This record gives sequence, structure tokens and C-alpha cells, in this order.
Amino acid sequence: MDDLTQRIVTELRKDGRATFTDVAKSLGTNRDTVAARVNPLLSSGALKIFAGIHPKVLGKQVSAHLAIRIEGPLTKLLDSLASIDSMVFVSETTGSFQVVAELHTESLAKAHEAVAVVRATPRVIEVNVHVYERIINSFFLGPEPNLSGINLDRFDIGIMKYLQANGRAPLAEISKAVELSVSGCRNRINRLRSSGILKVGALKQRTDMSNDFLFGLGINTKSGSKEVELLLAEFLGLEFLARSIGRFDYIATMSFGSLREFNELISRLRVLENVTYTEQWLHVRIAYEQY
Repeated sequence: MDDLTQRIVTELRKDGRATFTDVAKSLGTNRDTVAARVNPLLSSGALKIFAGIHPKVLGKQVSAHLAIRIEGPLTKLLDSLASIDSMVFVSETTGSFQVVAELHTESLAKAHEAVAVVRATPRVIEVNVHVYERIINSFFLGPEPNLSGINLDRFDIGIMKYLQANGRAPLAEISKAVELSVSGCRNRINRLRSSGILKVGALKQRTDMSNDFLFGLGINTKSGSKEVELLLAEFLGLEFLARSIGRFDYIATMSFGSLREFNELISRLRVLENVTYTEQWLHVRIAYEQY
């Protein structure tokens, strides 16, 4: 994926319903160029635009990262892990741990139960847990939603379900599906998005990782470091960043178009005076990703 295409995808990740004209204006190009880059990705399934519901709306107060050491082949094991109710991400990785997973639960007690289920899974021999203290960058780029006074009715729920399947569905199509006027749908979508309840964005589909390098990073610092956060934010490929409690102070997920870009970032991280340790793992196959 070349630089312009990556920038276009980054814009659509921020707002999956943005018009190609608006994306073109923000990048100093034209609508036809944007369409020529995006439409083949959408048609092939390499890029999907859909709606995600903020975990807090679903009562998910705790998020955690699991690094899982496996004994033997991964056949069927990834599916077993993905079937655990609280799982939202499962990936095969390189390095000391063969699987990385993420879970969202209602409480620390529920997270403890979910980790116990993972540990009891046949051929799992170790689970390393990091609880996210604060998520700095994710699919939901805005602030956490303020749920006070929010009452979701059947129209809101119908709209969100429809957008989960197709984030760029036309208003007329949504209107017909939920039996609400076009203006009513527009107003509700705007309210859901502005409140932080609903995010419509683009994600690259990555069951086949042959065209992307997706790395996980674990970073330790002498103390909380804004330098780390600012440096990672410079890279278009930053997909996730959280401050964590566990073996690492920060955990990040980043995509790179080449190993040269990856090496550049790691080199810049290591020279930061406050950084004491970095560890990296490569995602070789994402088995499950749910928002």
C-alpha cells in the first residue's frame, strides 16, 4: 500500500462515512484519485467500513491484553479462544508467545474468570496478562461516551446494527430498513456519533498478512513518557496505544509498509532517554477481530 493510499485509509479510519470529495480535499488530491484507490479495496474485501459500538455502552469497563504461550499446533485452538464471550481480538504471533488476544469485560472479577478459561484451554501453558489503565489511541479515537441521560430505542439499535454490516450504507437504505425517515436517521446517526457511542471507520481485513507488517510493541519507561506517545502518534500506522499494568508500561499495535519503516521507529524509540526496554512481536494471522 503506497503512501497516498495509506493516508486515504487513515482518513476513512477517522470517519468511514466521509465523502471521497472531503477526503480528497483534506489530502490535496481529487475525488477520482480517492475513488480509484478505495473502491478496489472495498470490492476485494481488503478494506471494510463498519460501525463499532463503544465497549462502555455495552457495560465493558475492563480491557486487557493477553500474551499466550501454546504447546503444539494452533489448529482449532484459535477458534476455541475466539469463542470465549469476552474476546474481541485473537491473533497468531511470532516470538515467545504464539497468540495475542484482547478481552473486554464488565469487571476485574469477570476478567479473572475469562483468563481462567483461557488458562484451562488444552495446550495453553502460560498466559501473561496486561490490564489497560488508559487507552490512548484505538478505533474509538474520541473521548469516552457520557452515558448519563442516554436512552437507546429500537430505532437507534436498528441503525447501529445496520451500520455494523455496512458503515457507508446510504441514508435512504437505512431509512427503509429501520422504518424511519431519512432525516430521522441522519439526526440519530449524528447524535450517536457525536456522543461517542458509535464510531464508523475503516479497517483493513488481515486474515492474510502478506501485504502488511502488523507489529505489537511493548515499551517500558522510567516514568510515564509523553515522548513515547508523541513519537508513536507521528506514524500513520498507529492503530492502538494503551498505558498498561503488567510487564509493559505501554502496549501498541502498528502497521508498516516495509521493515525499513519498522526499523526506523524502533531506532527512534530506543534513543529516547526515558525508554528502558522495547519488545516486539509480529502478527502473522488475525483469526478474530470484533468491534
